[in-house]
Amino acid sequence: MLKWWIILYIAHRLASSLSHTPRTVVAPGIELRILPLGDSISFGWNSTDGTDGYRLELSQCLSSSSWLFVGTQRSGTLMADNYNEGHPGYTISRIGAVAGPGLAESPNIVLLHAGTNDLNNSPRPANESYANAPTRLGALIDEVLAQVPGTVVVVAQIINAANAGTEEKIQAFNQAVPGIAQQRADAGMKVAVVDMSSVGAGELIDGLYPTPTGYKHMGDLWLGALQRVTAMG
Repeated sequence: MLKWWIILYIAHRLASSLSHTPRTVVAPGIELRILPLGDSISFGWNSTDGTDGYRLELSQCLSSSSWLFVGTQRSGTLMADNYNEGHPGYTISRIGAVAGPGLAESPNIVLLHAGTNDLNNSPRPANESYANAPTRLGALIDEVLAQVPGTVVVVAQIINAANAGTEEKIQAFNQAVPGIAQQRADAGMKVAVVDMSSVGAGELIDGLYPTPTGYKHMGDLWLGALQRVTAMG
């Protein structure tokens, strides 16, 4: 059984340093059951390659014998293993409300990118203010770890947006993410952070969703986080 170390890892601009060939075995002898959890970005929305999103790049980088995606949703036309738990349009709280069936598939890695809809949509429900989005993210992480105590949650500082007002909110949200993760790591939870904020406005197809280049960038950043997490144990 893999010995997991609790780490806090922030990956800054790793895409340029990652090799795509040969495929990478990030945890020799261990099958990674990876749950991509989040909203439309985890689903791969607006991806011109067929809604494969960042999962396509990640799948092309990982050794075919060392991993599989899990989840109740399927999206993507370029890979057979297109399972995920991405829910287009969902806020953090709504993601938490529907995550149970995906978590029941016993992932040992959860890739969590959530918060875009909390910070972009208007008007806000009374219980989903912009300012409290970090608190909701922490609660979602707690829900994940309560249902699957042995899993590692890799939580993202989310990608940018072209709209100045939305981007300001995203920056404030992202500043809170490391503290959210560190608080839980200090309590013995298995949490890591990956910084997706280097996916900028020039890699967005409509100011909000990544272009194919943006999704590729995300896949490389996820790979870097997986390498750092699994190398520790």
